[in-house]
Amino acid sequence: MPATTAFPSRRRRSRSSSVRPWRYAAAAAVLADIVVNYWWNMAPPNGQTMGVVSARYPTMLTPAGYAFSIWGLIFLSLAAYSVWQLLEPQRRNPLPDVVAKPLVVAALASGGWVVAFSYELIGLCTILMLLTLGALIWAYGRARPLVLKGKAPVAAVWPLTLFLGWISVATVINVTLLLREWGVESPHNVTMLLCLGLIVVVVALGLFISQHFGDWLYPLVLAWGLVGIWVARHHDAADLAWVAAGGAAMLAIGGVWLAKSR
Repeated sequence: MPATTAFPSRRRRSRSSSVRPWRYAAAAAVLADIVVNYWWNMAPPNGQTMGVVSARYPTMLTPAGYAFSIWGLIFLSLAAYSVWQLLEPQRRNPLPDVVAKPLVVAALASGGWVVAFSYELIGLCTILMLLTLGALIWAYGRARPLVLKGKAPVAAVWPLTLFLGWISVATVINVTLLLREWGVESPHNVTMLLCLGLIVVVVALGLFISQHFGDWLYPLVLAWGLVGIWVARHHDAADLAWVAAGGAAMLAIGGVWLAKSR
């Protein structure tokens, strides 16, 4: 009898101390996303970089070009996370296991978006962007509670927060691109009101996340995007630009305060 009870115990210890396959899949998906982004920006197979295509589809909510440099930080943090979650001291950490599957979906959908956008497949881009957003919400919703319960280090969730924050901004832009692709035209004042409304939604979302999850980083990422809109539009759409700037200030100050006071 003692031998039969010891065997399952040893098997459980072996499973808990080994790296689950989905962790490797998450690391591979992140690497694939980084490679595709680099390849399609430096030597795109069809000759169209992201910047070239983006210039053909300007919207009132497209941030200034420098704002997209945040991708460098996102990819650097995701690469660091991918290595960290495979290290032996993290094998019993529950966080990598709960986010691995949605992270695989998010990374692959993000890489697919790059390819689709380079071929100007705006409808497919929107589907892939929404898939990326949904997967990141799934991952973040699983990871952040572990941090609040003290079961995972807060820094381990920062890559997901950066990724989710910027994809939240990018989704708004992508939807406006889709409406334009479908030929949905409206008077300038209606378009302006729609853009102002979307900024209000982004600000409200950032403040909600910061208060509900005690997260100061997510609203800062949104603020970065709104500042980029101000830079891009303060010459030709001052009202929109200053609302974006005000929203960025609310997120930077109010979001951090709500997170710290939770």
